[in-house]
Amino acid sequence: MIEPRKIEIKNHRIVGAAYVPTPNKGGALANPSAIVMHDTAGASAASSVAWLVNPQAKASAHVVIGRDGELAQLAPFNVQTWHAGRSVYRGRTGCNQFTIGIEHDNPGKLAPGGRAWFGTVYSGYEQAETAEHGKGYWMPYTEAQLAASAGLVIALAAKYPSLRDVVGHWLVSPGRKVDTNPLFPMESMLTALQGRGTPVAGGGASEIDNGPHGFVTVDGLNLRRWPTNNDNVLKVLPKGSRVDIERSGTYAEGFPPAMWHLVRAGGTSGWVHSAFVDERN
Repeated sequence: MIEPRKIEIKNHRIVGAAYVPTPNKGGALANPSAIVMHDTAGASAASSVAWLVNPQAKASAHVVIGRDGELAQLAPFNVQTWHAGRSVYRGRTGCNQFTIGIEHDNPGKLAPGGRAWFGTVYSGYEQAETAEHGKGYWMPYTEAQLAASAGLVIALAAKYPSLRDVVGHWLVSPGRKVDTNPLFPMESMLTALQGRGTPVAGGGASEIDNGPHGFVTVDGLNLRRWPTNNDNVLKVLPKGSRVDIERSGTYAEGFPPAMWHLVRAGGTSGWVHSAFVDERN
């Protein structure tokens, strides 16, 4: 289990983090709705920071997190950065205007054999496939990196109560982007945002053990990556499925409004809406 790093934000900046201001920014960012997680798809955190502060890049983010967990902030959190591009979230286009962008030093999708697009060959990569990412080879995130990312999410949630979601770039720019990669623990980051537990390495929901357990009956329901009605369905559970509750009591936006449960069904963990759950021990 990864312990989130303690991070403090003052005057919209991370206390103690390197500050490398980028010229690639927009207007004021007030009441951000979501955090958008990214991969740099670069050779190093330093090279990615250098590119994102270059006017020719016409791109930026609020923070870059290195594989050693070091943070570099490129713009205050109350200023828009150019991290999402063409994007839509909950029917709103232009996500730069209302989201915070966090980049993770990661080479992105690798060719067979571990070769990145810029030529470096990596070891320790894993094969993974999702409907959104396709089939590919990916580098896992480091514990230091995830601890920093989770700590930052917690600090941002405390500073900006308007934040209600953590999403990948692939979700707001479907078909155009595949970051963060399939190994990123998005569900755990959302849990950190909501203040309901400690994220775990790899996002394995079965490793989370701080909620009620038991079997439930599901009346035909989508098993989702995180507790929203966005397009994030992992699988459809047929009526009468029996699943193990791993956590309950997470309130998030939904229809009808109610709690969400983190459950495990047939070897897959995900979120189900409590309105469709009949709890039985």
